Amino acid sequence: MFKPSYTITNKLLANIKKISSVIIELNNRRFHKIVLYELEKKAREISTYTSTSIEGNPLPLTDVKQIIKNKPENLRSSEQEIINYNAVLEELNINLKKQSVNFDIDLILSVHKKIVNKLLPKYQLGKLRKEPV
Repeated sequence: MFKPSYTITNKLLANIKKISSVIIELNNRRFHKIVLYELEKKAREISTYTSTSIEGNPLPLTDVKQIIKNKPENLRSSEQEIINYNAVLEELNINLKKQSVNFDIDLILSVHKKIVNKLLPKYQLGKLRKEPV
């Protein structure tokens, strides 16, 4: 039989109940469109930054936000990756609002093609790599 290494106290139960009621309240809350837009924008900026930094992009979050906001014309590869990635997130969000999106190999290759556009040779866009990295 399971023997937890903690004690269920009245205080713990009260905190769980409080958390549960806050979650229910937040899930039922409706936000103004401007607030939702700002939340989505911030989420895209952070997602773009974290995902591209995992892949080795050296730009800090402040630079990523500026690039997304200003969309400069003459881009280094690290900046192009930011623009591409953010555009894909925006496109996926629009598509998800219109219809359900199937997560399959076609979607993965389409996303890959758009993210690495202007970063890799055309023959590598949207293709599975067959050679070693």
